[in-house]
Amino acid sequence: MSPRTGPNYQLIALKRAFSGASVSVTEKVEIKEPRDLRLDFFRGLAMFIILLAHTPGNTWTLWIPARFGFSDATEIFVFCSGMASSLAFGAVFVKKGWHLGAARIVFRVWQVYWAHIGVVLATAFLMLMLDKTGMGAEGKVYANWPSVARLFTMTEEYIPALFTLNFVPGLLDILPMYLVILAMVPLVMGVFFVGGRYAVFAFVLGMWFAAQLAGWARSVGGGETHAFGMMLASIGAQLDFLNLPASPLSDNRWFFNPFGWQLVFFTGFAFGMRWLPAPPVNKTLVWTAVLYLLLTLPLAWFKIHGGQYLPAGTFAHDIVKEVRAFIEPLRWKPYVGGMRYLHFLAIGYLAWAAVGAGGVKLYEGWNAAKPAKAIVLWIAVALMIFTIPYAYVDEIKWLSPSLDQAIFELFEPMGLLLDENQIGIPQLIHLVSLMIVIWAVIGESWRVWAARDAFLATVPIIRKVGTQSLAVFMVSIVLSRFNGWWLDVIGRDVWTRALVNLSGFAILIAVAYGVGWFKSQPWRHAPQRELNTKPPDQVANTRAAV
Repeated sequence: MSPRTGPNYQLIALKRAFSGASVSVTEKVEIKEPRDLRLDFFRGLAMFIILLAHTPGNTWTLWIPARFGFSDATEIFVFCSGMASSLAFGAVFVKKGWHLGAARIVFRVWQVYWAHIGVVLATAFLMLMLDKTGMGAEGKVYANWPSVARLFTMTEEYIPALFTLNFVPGLLDILPMYLVILAMVPLVMGVFFVGGRYAVFAFVLGMWFAAQLAGWARSVGGGETHAFGMMLASIGAQLDFLNLPASPLSDNRWFFNPFGWQLVFFTGFAFGMRWLPAPPVNKTLVWTAVLYLLLTLPLAWFKIHGGQYLPAGTFAHDIVKEVRAFIEPLRWKPYVGGMRYLHFLAIGYLAWAAVGAGGVKLYEGWNAAKPAKAIVLWIAVALMIFTIPYAYVDEIKWLSPSLDQAIFELFEPMGLLLDENQIGIPQLIHLVSLMIVIWAVIGESWRVWAARDAFLATVPIIRKVGTQSLAVFMVSIVLSRFNGWWLDVIGRDVWTRALVNLSGFAILIAVAYGVGWFKSQPWRHAPQRELNTKPPDQVANTRAAV
C-alpha cells in the first residue's frame, strides 16, 4: 500500500476536510474509482428477485434464495446500496468537506422520501382501479389489501401518518428503512473523521446490538423467560424508541428496523470506502461458507422444518423445530439477527469467489462444462420421466383429467402425493435431470454459446437494471401487485406464471433503459443542424446553377 493512500494519510485528509482546512496536494485522497461491474450486476439480480417475491401467488418465489436460507434479496439490495453510496457520496465528503457531503445526503434522502410517498399512493390507486375493472379473483376486493386499505377507510388518520412516516405499510417499507440509514451516513462519516475506521466499526456494531436488545424486549413482552433473558429485556425496554411506530392507531412497529439493517448497509459502505479489505479467495473460506449454508438449510427451508421431509413427531423433526425456535432472535429478519447476517456474508463471499478476481467471469463468461457420462445420462433420463407428474401437475390436469386421476390413483397408495404449490425433492430432481439431459443433447457449440455468449449478453442488461435500482424498485413494487391481479384473471399454471414473470422482467429492463436514457440528457448532446458555411460566392454560383 502506498504511504500516500494508506489509512493514516486518508484519515489526515478526511479530518482536514471535516474541519474545513485545506488539504495539501500530497495529502489528497482520490477514492472515486470506476464503477465495479459486480456491484450493479448483483443489485440487478436483487431487483428481479424482489419482483418475484412481492408478486402474490407466485410459485417462482419457491426458487429464490430466501426459501433455502435465512437471508434474501433485501440484504443484497441494502449491501450493494451501501457500497454504491460510498462511491457516490464518500468522495464528496473527502473532497468537498463534511458539510457538503451531508448536504448531498440530505438531497438524496429528499428524493427517496418522495419516491416512497409516490410508491404508496400509486399502489393504492392501482388497487382501487383494479376493483373497477370487475375482473380478478371472485369476491376479492383489491383495495382491501391491508397495506393500503386504511388510506381509504381512515383517511384523516393515515394520510398525515403516511407523510410523517408514522404509517409504514407492510411490503411497502423498504424505502423508509433505506431513507433512515442514508440519514446516518453523515453521522458515520463524522465518527470516522474523529476516531477513524475502528470507531465506525464500534459505533455500527453498538447500534446494531442496541436494536437487537430493543427487538428482544418487544418479543419477550410480558412473558416469562430465563433470568438472563429478563435482564436483557429490561435493558432493551429502555431502547424501545429504536422501534419506530408503523401505525398511528396501533402498536405496530417498522418491520425493517433501520438501526439493525444499517449493519448490512455500512458493511457494504466500509468495503467501498476501503475501510475493510477485500476478502481473500481460498479453499478454506469457500468450504467454511458452504458448510455454514448447509448447516442452516434444515433451519431455513420450510420443506424440512415444516414437517414434509422430516415427518412431524419424529426425533429429527423435533430437534430441528426446537433449535429453530431457540435461535429465533439470531435469524429474525426485522432486526437482522446474527446468524442471518452471517448467512448473507457466506452467500456474498461465494458470489464474490464465483465471479473471479475483479469480476472476470462477468467479462469473459464461463467454460462450458462437459456433458455427463452415458450411465449418468441414462439415470437422468429415467428420473426426468418418473418425475414428470410432479413437475407439470396443472398441465396434466388441463390436457387430460382422466390421466391426472390415473396418476393420482397410482401415486397416492405409495404415499407419493402430488403437490403443485410447494417446491420439493421430486421437483428438484426433475429440474436437475432435465438440465443434465438438455446439456448433453444440445451439442458442443450450443454449450459454449450458453456458457459464454448468452451469459455475456445478459450481463449488460442485468447491470443496467442495477444502475437504475431506485426507479426499477419503485416500478417493481407497483408492478408486483398488478401481476398478482393478472394471475388471478388468467389463472395460475406453469405457462401463465412464466408469461407474467417474464413480462415483468421485460418491464423492469425497459424502465432501466428508459431512465438511463433520460438521465443521459441526450438533448444536451444532440448534433446541431448543419449550418451553411459556404462562402457567398459559392452560394451565388450554386443558386445560379439551379
